[in-house]
Amino acid sequence: MQDFTTRSDPYTPCGESSEEGVSQFIQTMEGNYGYDSGSLDFSCTKIELTLQQGECCEGSFGIEVRGGRALGQVGSSDPRMECLTRELTGGDEEIAFCFHGEQLQAGQVVRGSFYIVSSLGEYSLPYVVTVSGSAPQSPMGPVKNLFHFANLAKENWEEAVSLFYAPDFADILVGNDSQYYTLYMGLSSNQGNAHNVDAFLTAIHKKQPMEYALGEKELELEDPVGMTELEVNLTRSGWGAVCLQVTVEGEFLFTEKQRITNDDFMGSSCRLPVFVDHGMLHGGRNPGRITLWDLEHRLTVPVTVYCGRGGAAGAARERKHILARLMEHYQSMRLKQTSTAIWLKESEKLVEELTALDEQDVAARLFHAQLLITNRRYHEAEWLLDHALDLLEQGEGLYGAEPGTLEAYYLYLTTLVRQDAAYTAQAAERVRRIYQDQPGQWRVAWLLLYLAEEHYRVPGVRWSFLEKQAERGCSSPVLYIEALQLLHMNPAMLRRLGSFELQVLVYGDKRKALSPELLEQMYYLAERAREYSPQLYALLRSSYGIWPQERVLKEICRLLIKGGKVTPEAFDWYRRGVEAELRITRLYEYYMMSAPLDHSVPLPKIVLMYFAYQSNLHYEITAYLYAYVHMHRAEMTEIYVNYTAAIERFVTQQLSYGRINRDLAYLYRNVISLPMIDEESAAQLVSLLFMKEVKVDCDRIVEAYAVYPYGVGDNIYPVTAGRALVPVYDSECKILLGDREGNRYTVSVAHSEETLCGPERLALMISPFVRNDLWYAVYTCFEYEKAFTVQDDNVDLFLLLADSDRITESVKRELRMMLVHFYYARDRMRELDKYLLNLGPEDVERKERREVVRCMVIRGMYEEAWQWVQRCGPYGMDAKVLLKLCSRLLDEEQMEEDPVMTGVLCHVVQKGKYDENVLAYLVRHFFGSIKDMRDIWKTADAFGVNTYALCERMLVQMLYTGAHVGDKIEIFRAYSREMGNEQLRMAFLSQCCYDYVVKEQIMDSFIFWGIMQLYQKEAFMHRVCKMAFLQYYAENRHEQDDRIRQTCCAFLRDLLAERIVLPLYKDYQGYIPQMDEYQDKTIIEYRAKPGCRAVIHYMIQDEGSPEKEYSTEEMRDMFAGICIKEFVVFFGERLQYYITEESEKGSQPTRSNSISASDLEQDDFESRFTVLNDIMIGKTLHDYDTVNDLLLQYYRQEFVVDSLFKLR
Repeated sequence: MQDFTTRSDPYTPCGESSEEGVSQFIQTMEGNYGYDSGSLDFSCTKIELTLQQGECCEGSFGIEVRGGRALGQVGSSDPRMECLTRELTGGDEEIAFCFHGEQLQAGQVVRGSFYIVSSLGEYSLPYVVTVSGSAPQSPMGPVKNLFHFANLAKENWEEAVSLFYAPDFADILVGNDSQYYTLYMGLSSNQGNAHNVDAFLTAIHKKQPMEYALGEKELELEDPVGMTELEVNLTRSGWGAVCLQVTVEGEFLFTEKQRITNDDFMGSSCRLPVFVDHGMLHGGRNPGRITLWDLEHRLTVPVTVYCGRGGAAGAARERKHILARLMEHYQSMRLKQTSTAIWLKESEKLVEELTALDEQDVAARLFHAQLLITNRRYHEAEWLLDHALDLLEQGEGLYGAEPGTLEAYYLYLTTLVRQDAAYTAQAAERVRRIYQDQPGQWRVAWLLLYLAEEHYRVPGVRWSFLEKQAERGCSSPVLYIEALQLLHMNPAMLRRLGSFELQVLVYGDKRKALSPELLEQMYYLAERAREYSPQLYALLRSSYGIWPQERVLKEICRLLIKGGKVTPEAFDWYRRGVEAELRITRLYEYYMMSAPLDHSVPLPKIVLMYFAYQSNLHYEITAYLYAYVHMHRAEMTEIYVNYTAAIERFVTQQLSYGRINRDLAYLYRNVISLPMIDEESAAQLVSLLFMKEVKVDCDRIVEAYAVYPYGVGDNIYPVTAGRALVPVYDSECKILLGDREGNRYTVSVAHSEETLCGPERLALMISPFVRNDLWYAVYTCFEYEKAFTVQDDNVDLFLLLADSDRITESVKRELRMMLVHFYYARDRMRELDKYLLNLGPEDVERKERREVVRCMVIRGMYEEAWQWVQRCGPYGMDAKVLLKLCSRLLDEEQMEEDPVMTGVLCHVVQKGKYDENVLAYLVRHFFGSIKDMRDIWKTADAFGVNTYALCERMLVQMLYTGAHVGDKIEIFRAYSREMGNEQLRMAFLSQCCYDYVVKEQIMDSFIFWGIMQLYQKEAFMHRVCKMAFLQYYAENRHEQDDRIRQTCCAFLRDLLAERIVLPLYKDYQGYIPQMDEYQDKTIIEYRAKPGCRAVIHYMIQDEGSPEKEYSTEEMRDMFAGICIKEFVVFFGERLQYYITEESEKGSQPTRSNSISASDLEQDDFESRFTVLNDIMIGKTLHDYDTVNDLLLQYYRQEFVVDSLFKLR
């Protein structure tokens, strides 16, 4: 903070002691008045500064001395303008200054002047300092509001992003834009994040959300070779941040870019290359997908690549399809779901299609042979078998099948044709060897079942053989059909529900081929199952749908409980079990654990009664149960009574754990009473009462932020499973969402906010226990008290907020002033005094400092108030308060000169506020420009304050600088009344006389009265005073009295003694005898410039006579350039002359004139000159009688004079 005490006094005297003044007096009395001795020139005529709020600004201006030496000092009319160079040392100077604008607000204008008090005069140089608004700067100019910022963002996005995170950006959020301050604080914490700038502009409706469009709806490619490039064309509408993630699905697809940004766009278009790797493709259709996405957008382009869609590949797909259809018909026939005739008919068609694809297909030949055998067409079948054997031996038409498998199939069919036991045994042996060589071939194993006697005659062996094939990975329907046939023939073979058994049963269930007897066996085994099996559950569920027995329901519920299932599907079974009043261990617990917790399902009375005495459920389920009971307490009074104690214990326990959800919030809100609250529980409730549940359906959102307009930090809460619990203590709080990349979202990501508890009922209950909790203070002061006023019951909370590091400084300044006003209004003066002592100027806003100083002065804290004034200056403070403060300080001690006090008092007096103490101090100590000193003097003089010291300083300064004011005579008069320093008075009178005589200024008669007074006291009197005195009374003869006449006579004698000749001597004829000799003379007076000699060129000639040559003569300098030449001009003569000024630069004519005797005034006084002049007039008029009389008179006078007076 700028300290006002570092400023100097506004003006500086030209001399700190009387020594320089005395020196000037001596010069004055010696006649050295410095007439036009020099001046000062400045490097500029006005200084204009513009600075930002809170800044200082340094600069300088030059002073050039034109002639003479400039001694003096420089000051400023405003203490905030500090003069770093304060003294003039004689020559040219560069005056450095520093303007301190730390205390100024944006928009303020300070006008003032530099004052130069020097031996070459007083000068002022005006300055104007403008404090510009703290608008951030951009290439487009200052950004003063959000409209300007939006325009900048549209034209130069990168510059706008940089500006958004600048420290002074928040300064533009004023006026109507201040509503967005909280949003800005939440979005600006992640430096440089362009998305957050976009989110801000979108949220304040300064831009539309970015929209994207794809140029391609789908990409298709057929039979690519090598690396093939495709492209996706993306178009955007609008402007702002772009950051789209790129993901591909399909191993054959890849891109070089993982994300698309602004840099990838050319204008509004972007091209994304996509590559297809042929080596990663398989035959047929290869589906893939390209996705461009962010949290607000998702664009998908399906990609399909076909390989070998025609030719051999197509035939292979068709063959595979036909084989699948053949298997489907075979299953239906074996499971007796269709007749043999239909099976034969449909199979023949399919075999014909298969043969049409390839006549060399061995499998097709064998299928056809089997159909012929079934129709008892053995010869045809035999012919086909022979053809198939030829193909097998040639290795043709295998289609990837193992030759051994087809050979085994061929052998099996030949046994059916030949029907020979020996051959059958021989074929079986061969198939057995093939199976031993290829144990994983289930088809060979299946054929072996019908060829080997040990397999098809003994069911148990057959079952084990089938189970072994399943263990080896066989999942063919043929295997399941064989096993299912065994179970149908003998359900007792189902002794356990192992993996194979369940596979068979599931297959039979899907084919609707389970007999009632087999189902009964399955129920029996299910009852004894020790663990959950999804296949068994599916079987029971399917069975219940067909045959809804209580027994099956019971087994389903038991199985789900064994599996710990609490899904909505499981709840439906538990609900049926409860409704059926099944007696199953932990059925009610699992009913509650799987029940929806949204109160959409009424809880059965039997369940409520079960949990009335004990509950070991999870706390969320227990909370739901207890909330349900409390909500329905009116219709189930007896049950509620049984729950009451448990509910209260539960609420107390959960409160101690700090848990909250919708049901707990209901319980807290409705169950907690005052006796249940202590310090520990109140501390937990502070956050729980204000909790909001934020839900978002986006797995990339990982954090929620609570942002307050008055600070309290960036409060971050994790989002888990799309849910976050965020305490919100004020309706001005904004909740933002954030992802892992630091992007924050406002309205663009859909989410819900639900208040869980609400503080309305409990806030007052916990109040006595949480007076030191910042969050409770935030709620109470900012939200609960809508008027936002300090009251007796919340003053401690306002104090807590005003002292917290988590509240922004601007808000704390407002709170502190509210506290000051509160203490003052409630007359709590002791607390007010204590609070004021702890405040510093930086703790309140600049505009509020005047109020703090006012309170301090009212409370008599003068020293503390004065410290504030010293640090902040008097600007903006109440002049009345400053007057009272300064006057009291001056009362308490006789202060020596204090520059700060002087500056403050000048400011106060300029505002028209003063008293005797203030004026007396300024009279003693104030130095400044002569005009400002004059203003202080007039005010003090009118107030009756003794102004002697100030008058003396003003007189000295006027003599030193040559600067004068209109009231200088009144100032001198006041000084003279006090019988001031005689030497100073004489010097001032001499200067006034100089101005009167040399500069021809009008002068007051008091000056000449003063000269006479000092002369009568025998004071030394300079010739200029005598000359001025005589000149004044020559012009104002009516003011003369005897004393003045005597003084005039004395001064005439003195001047004559100094050989001073003046034209005014003619006005003093008769005062002293010496004046008579000037009556017959013509005296030419000329005022020469300093440093020049006056030379007169003249000739005197009779009228009508030829011209003569001009005579040249230097005029005599009487004083300060007043030059004199005397002439005697008789009647009939004419004096012609011209005057030149001579200097080092040469001669310059300045004046010319001619004078004749008739032009001169004739006095009544008679002298020999007048007699001679009259003789010449009579001669001219031919009046010879008069001429003779005058000649006789002239000779008589000459004789008498010669007789009476002799030359010594």
